[in-house]
Amino acid sequence: MNILIVIVNYNGKHLLKKNLASVVNTEYETFDIVVVDNGSTDGSIEFLKKEFPSVMIIDSGENLGFGRGNNLGVEKHPNYDAYLFLNNDVSVPSNWLSDLVKILSSSKEIGAVGPKVLFSKDGGKGEGVINSAGIDVDRHFMAYDRYCEEKDDKKYSNVEEVDALMGGAFLVKKEVFNKLGGFNPRMFLYYEDIDLSLRIRDLGYKLYYVGTSEVYHDHMASSKKISVRKRNVMNMMNRFESIKTRKGLLVAIKETIWYLFNWIVWKMIYSKKLTLKKYLKDK
Repeated sequence: MNILIVIVNYNGKHLLKKNLASVVNTEYETFDIVVVDNGSTDGSIEFLKKEFPSVMIIDSGENLGFGRGNNLGVEKHPNYDAYLFLNNDVSVPSNWLSDLVKILSSSKEIGAVGPKVLFSKDGGKGEGVINSAGIDVDRHFMAYDRYCEEKDDKKYSNVEEVDALMGGAFLVKKEVFNKLGGFNPRMFLYYEDIDLSLRIRDLGYKLYYVGTSEVYHDHMASSKKISVRKRNVMNMMNRFESIKTRKGLLVAIKETIWYLFNWIVWKMIYSKKLTLKKYLKDK
């Protein structure tokens, strides 16, 4: 399989300095890297041209967000067998890609795969701690990273079907991505990976977590300037958009009312004892 690694960047020169060298040194025969720069003003493009001449660059001229940025990368470079969407705050070991491609290629039923995502040394949780081992999605379309903050162990180095995959390291077959029309362009940031995962499953394809491949995530490094409140609002709005597109307006309204009701109950009664994420997951 000929793979294109697509990295969306917005004022992330410091992250590219830290992480891109590891991606360039990937041990895999046929892959290319393209960085889609979303109108950075920190010298990211000049840095890439000087330090990583083998990396292709697309200057979008504006901040398209995560999904539209990745869509642009695919649109400009369509002649690949699969696309790997990788955050600019993710570093990788040299052997990370081969097992992902092996599993993706093993069955026509598999539409996309993702690796074990560990917090990096700078991720705030310590080394060897899981960020995501695939994602569980409940009946209300709430998404939860599997085994998040658990210490990594051999039992997590397995391969199994999952509900969804983290967009920070997401390998999808070209024909599947094209059938979907890519990421939902109405979503600027957050939940677009869950939406893409669910739409892949709607087409009848399976998603697989490949625990024999791992990457390292500087958690929140690319979006730490966004407030918690704004992140929550963006996530809620995009979840509404996803449900509306997939299940219809009435279901989207119903699920949003459910979320808001539970948020109010949590805020009034449980917030001192439980996080909202834990409360909703228990519901």
